[in-house]
Amino acid sequence: MSKVIYSSEPAGFSWRHVAPWSILSDLLKHRSLIASMTIRDLRAAYQASYLGLTWQILLPVIMLLIFYLVFGQILGGKFSSNVTETPIQYALALFVGLGFFNFLAQNIGSSTSLITSNVTYVKSMSFPLEILAVNSVLNALLNLAISLILTAAVLLLLNGQWYWSAICTPFYVGCIFMMALGVSWGLSSLAVFIRDVSAITSPMTLILMFMCPIFYPASMVPKRVKWVIEINPLAVIIEDARGCLLYGDWPDVVSMLAVFLVSLAIAILGYFFFMRTKSAFADVM
Repeated sequence: MSKVIYSSEPAGFSWRHVAPWSILSDLLKHRSLIASMTIRDLRAAYQASYLGLTWQILLPVIMLLIFYLVFGQILGGKFSSNVTETPIQYALALFVGLGFFNFLAQNIGSSTSLITSNVTYVKSMSFPLEILAVNSVLNALLNLAISLILTAAVLLLLNGQWYWSAICTPFYVGCIFMMALGVSWGLSSLAVFIRDVSAITSPMTLILMFMCPIFYPASMVPKRVKWVIEINPLAVIIEDARGCLLYGDWPDVVSMLAVFLVSLAIAILGYFFFMRTKSAFADVM
């Protein structure tokens, strides 16, 4: 009589889908394909444009000038309690906050069609569908990187130097990168089975924007509702990144650890859900 072996793991489960080092290892196996697809998409986006990739720099510059004129000069807002804060410093604070938010919002918006618009890849059993989210997030990362580089350049012109605390900025870029990956994996998979997801993402993104200290400093939020910002990892990333880059404020170590763990958890959960469901994509589509 043959021996029946029982497993405590559910069907289709693999611990490789929840171990960060295994996820990273699996993605690195396809690094050449990811790089080629990312470059291809960047070229295709500006192929018919006269200025090409130059728009990636011109558009952030134009937006920064608009923020300076409208929010800095006309509305005269302030993010810092420092009475000497200038309109351009306020515009930069707004610019940094929107840069991080737009990065996540762009990936939320594009994730719902990542799988449904690539039926050819779904039908190909050998194509690693999980890299579509990586490719999408990397393309969006370019805009965030340019925004932060532009901010650093303006700060250098204004102050003649940077704050040492600015070295923490890449940490927050890495955290929001993991967060965007997890959200993209999760929503792209969910949208295959529930097509209404694409209709929900726009209003949810709008709600998320107002739950983050983008147009206002966190210090303005009343204590009775401040917990909404404190438990929002995106809000913490925006506030801490703005502080360390623009005002020389060193972030709290406990806050950094919490943001990192939450971002990592979102990435792992998104990847796990995607890998558990991707075998059913072809049947549904």
